[in-house]
Amino acid sequence: MPVLSQQHAGKGRRLGRRTASLVSSALAGGLFLACASPVQAAPQEKASSRDAQKTTYLVQLADRPVATDPDTAPARGERLDTRTEAVRDHVRDLKRERDKVLDAVPGVRPQYTYTYVLNGFSAELTSRQADTIARTPGVVSLTRNVASHPAATSASTATAGALTPPDVARFLGLKDRKGLYSKMPGGQAEAGQKMILGVIDTGIDTGNPSLAALPEPRLDAEVIAKKWKGSCDRGADPAHLVTCNNKVIGAQYFNKGVTEPSDTDWASPMDSSSHGTHTATTAAGDFDVPVSVPDTGIAGRTSGLAPAARIAAYKVCWSSGCWTVDIVAALDKAVADGVDVINLSLGGSNSEPANRPEYMAEFNAAKAGVFISAAVGNTGPGTASNGVPWLTTVGASSHDVGYRATVTLGNGTSYTGVGGSESALPSAPLTDAANAAKAGVDSGKAAMCMPGTLEPDAVKGAIVVCARGGAPRPAKSAEVKAAGGVGMVLYNTNSTDEQSVDSHTVPSLLLDKADGEATKAYADEAGATARLTAARSGHQEAPQIPGFSSGGPDLNSNGDLLKPDIAAPGVDIVAGTTPGGDGGTYTGQQGILSGTSMAAPHISGLGLLLRQLHPDWSPMEVKSALMTTATTRTNEGRPIRRSGGITATPLDYGAGQVAPNTADDPGLVYDSTSDDWTAYLCAIGQPPVTGDGGDACATARRTDPSDLNTPTISVGDLARQQTVTRTVTNVADETGVYTVTLQTPPGYKAAVSPRALIVPPGASATYRITFTRTDAAPGDWRFGSVGWSDKHHNVLSAVALRAAQGEAGRP
Repeated sequence: MPVLSQQHAGKGRRLGRRTASLVSSALAGGLFLACASPVQAAPQEKASSRDAQKTTYLVQLADRPVATDPDTAPARGERLDTRTEAVRDHVRDLKRERDKVLDAVPGVRPQYTYTYVLNGFSAELTSRQADTIARTPGVVSLTRNVASHPAATSASTATAGALTPPDVARFLGLKDRKGLYSKMPGGQAEAGQKMILGVIDTGIDTGNPSLAALPEPRLDAEVIAKKWKGSCDRGADPAHLVTCNNKVIGAQYFNKGVTEPSDTDWASPMDSSSHGTHTATTAAGDFDVPVSVPDTGIAGRTSGLAPAARIAAYKVCWSSGCWTVDIVAALDKAVADGVDVINLSLGGSNSEPANRPEYMAEFNAAKAGVFISAAVGNTGPGTASNGVPWLTTVGASSHDVGYRATVTLGNGTSYTGVGGSESALPSAPLTDAANAAKAGVDSGKAAMCMPGTLEPDAVKGAIVVCARGGAPRPAKSAEVKAAGGVGMVLYNTNSTDEQSVDSHTVPSLLLDKADGEATKAYADEAGATARLTAARSGHQEAPQIPGFSSGGPDLNSNGDLLKPDIAAPGVDIVAGTTPGGDGGTYTGQQGILSGTSMAAPHISGLGLLLRQLHPDWSPMEVKSALMTTATTRTNEGRPIRRSGGITATPLDYGAGQVAPNTADDPGLVYDSTSDDWTAYLCAIGQPPVTGDGGDACATARRTDPSDLNTPTISVGDLARQQTVTRTVTNVADETGVYTVTLQTPPGYKAAVSPRALIVPPGASATYRITFTRTDAAPGDWRFGSVGWSDKHHNVLSAVALRAAQGEAGRP
């Protein structure tokens, strides 16, 4: 059976014919929670006999789903209405054709049926059944169900003190006198009215105080009732039921892709992890809720960015991962339910093709008018995932509240690092964990304080120096405590690693590589001692891009699409958690987590605010408004850097750090449609699966991937000279007269035509930039920007250019 192979096409390449069917063994890496490290996935299989062995597949069928069929798709700028007679008729037609396929293969029972963002079903199939279905008229593709294994940042037990929790809304300027909240009827407390957030994640703990019922009566009750078509499934597990209210108005769970559930895979939308609760409350948690983070001194009050928005939770992640068929089912349901924004703090391998089923379901959700914010991933530079243009892909950054603690060595030297412990620790012996291994334990593992490695006689009563790596950071302090240690000095082993706060079971702090190695060297001396201060909170320069945040270039487009799109706070984020979640790691109702999973819901929250102010904006117009108003400077006016002091680039933060106060009036926007996305997929050699089984590229506009109308410009293989085209649309109320400012990437010349744009309200204008390579080295990325300004607006686009290798790259 033919398979879809991933291709990294050259300029303007596209497939001449569509691959008719596929068993996507190429989808070897699935999804992971983006506050976690990815684990390699394996195809989901059952049983031992080949004849009896069953594998779960997603089967796509001919005919378009509701979101894209001409008779049912929403008009440009409008939302999908699933209550129309046309939609009901089309759903019946799809069911009739689906039943024909199922009747052709006896014994196949669908797990899910998809009608809104994809047309098809999922089912467990033997290899014989899969072969038969692949040859059945009306079937256009088969994709194997895959996943990766999630792992969350941890918290632990103890009583919280009085370190100030971060106020991300204040840091982003939303609370300024002329900030975005000032433009919301009712101010911050009512921000997000009329909006519904869909959270596709690990579920939700509806008992969290950040998800309590909103005060009644609600001024937006009629609007919500009109648009909301979903329901609340409390669950089938009596011990883990959820309870919806006027805040959490919907809850569903999707577990048919899970073949071997664990005892924490409850048949319920209830969150057993905390990840979904944290992302939901970050974006849209209630206003001004008291918080107290166990195992830290952090306590105060917090709010989601859109505290008046409603939430619908779609649980797709389980102990074994987040499976393809479940994710697509959740997307199908969320769009049908009527959500305005979807938060997708999940990611996958950057080698996954752009036309995989999850991405195509998201394609059609965006076509249906839903704004989707997705995490870029947590595996550092060059690993960006969610690299498709219809998503707003978010990298992580720091905020302006830092938590610091100091270790003072017995020789009088002091080092300051990151910590959250509320208790100081008086002078105690200082022990290098590498010298405290249990008998028979590798000293390298002991040096990292991995569970079960430390000898109690060597660390009892001591502060232990531990190297980062090998195990979650909170597990290291737990090992120190289990062995009788009283404190921990943790240090980075890479100079580019970020420093972030964790909840630890003994007083702890995290040092950078140089200070940590100096502390370790001192600990190896006879009679070494140290003492730790309690943590203190204070102002810090921000943002900074943490070492974990995945960066570009995008692999599928060979760098012709810049990802991530934007950066948002994702380090040391305080939000809701599930008591007992993640195997008992989270003991309270709030926790502090870091990851691009935490960055994405900030963009989701801002997306809710912009959609409230501009309900007629398309998802790409919302995306553009956030991107062209972003900043590349810190709160102290310096260029943004990565951890370790390296200057960050658009490959790290895309357009820059989100700066939302002018995003509601961006002047010009860069919009794109599903036709443009199809042309892009054809240009990179990964055409979409079509409902009629035909060649989507036969009728698609021929284009270069770099010409997709995104708010940034990227050329991944510039050979001598290339012209890039962009079109802007005026969303302001008056005619704009814009002039251009060009910061040309070093090693190139650039010319813009025209150099001025006169754009009436609602009208569009096109410009072109020709880049000519002079002395840029082949394979090197160079960066610049193009800006359009009138007397009110500054519309900025990042530029990223890489000279082609070999003969094509000679100037």
